[in-house]
Amino acid sequence: MSIDVPSLLKTKALYRFTGPPEHWLTAIKFMTWGLEMDLENRWKQIKPGDIFFIHSTANSYFKNAKSGIIGLGVIGPDFSIKKNPLWLYETINNINRWPLLVPLSEIYLFSPLPLPDDWNNPSKQNIESTKYLIGTLLKNSIPLSQISGFPQMGSFSSVKPEVASQILNDRRPLYQYTSKEDFEEFKLLDDGSSVIMDGNRKFEEVKNVDEALRFADTLKIFDSVSRRVIKNPTSQYTRDNELLEIANNTHQTILQQLIDLFRKHGYVTRRSPGVDLFAHNDERAFLFEVKSTENRNFRTQARKGLAQLLEYEYFDV
Repeated sequence: MSIDVPSLLKTKALYRFTGPPEHWLTAIKFMTWGLEMDLENRWKQIKPGDIFFIHSTANSYFKNAKSGIIGLGVIGPDFSIKKNPLWLYETINNINRWPLLVPLSEIYLFSPLPLPDDWNNPSKQNIESTKYLIGTLLKNSIPLSQISGFPQMGSFSSVKPEVASQILNDRRPLYQYTSKEDFEEFKLLDDGSSVIMDGNRKFEEVKNVDEALRFADTLKIFDSVSRRVIKNPTSQYTRDNELLEIANNTHQTILQQLIDLFRKHGYVTRRSPGVDLFAHNDERAFLFEVKSTENRNFRTQARKGLAQLLEYEYFDV
């Protein structure tokens, strides 16, 4: 299935997150971004599948920091509020300035970093290594002057589609990061953290696959993004991402076929961040969890699908 930028811009909410490069290193390592408490109402409007653009600022503890756009990504599920410091500014000052966590399912950088498992979260104990990582992170950044209309006020804002298209159609290579293992460890330490589910499971009607893409938590189903992702054939990390890309494309194809089939027979089709598809009319209703399988993982995928359907039936329908 061929899907490209116009579909992305029609269906996704687009945001800009701004912060110093050392905080973006933390975001990459833990796959989460943080907002201040006074942005709570706007934080609650962010949904899984939304797109964000990464603005790194020159306002930093590190003299090699400079302002520029360093990448983009997609919002994931399971928003939470943390109780303990995470970012360097917080740990130095022993405060919890950005408690509203925005989960990130994918980050695409314009410059390649070592895998997050190979370096430590920025702290006062690793200033020199952090400085080196910042230099690497900013190497291929896009100056704001090259993107007409890019918002610069505040730490968080919406981005207009015509502005987003300039970045999405750029030809710079993209380097993908997806691991959340470090964040799971942080949540265990941050015992006051609570997952926020309200507002993120609401059903919305979908009439075609473009609308169904609203909650897709990957950008690699979009051709212009997928073509730019640099692949290292020797990396298990890369091979896993390639398999995931195939699965995501298959998932979208099946979803389109289901939407077409049920709408042809007069059903209303709906989707939420948690549920692949809910089709209903005045008499009958069908709940779907779409899984792509191979011979070796059919049983595993079937078990997951059945468990998810039971969860959806209890919590969502």
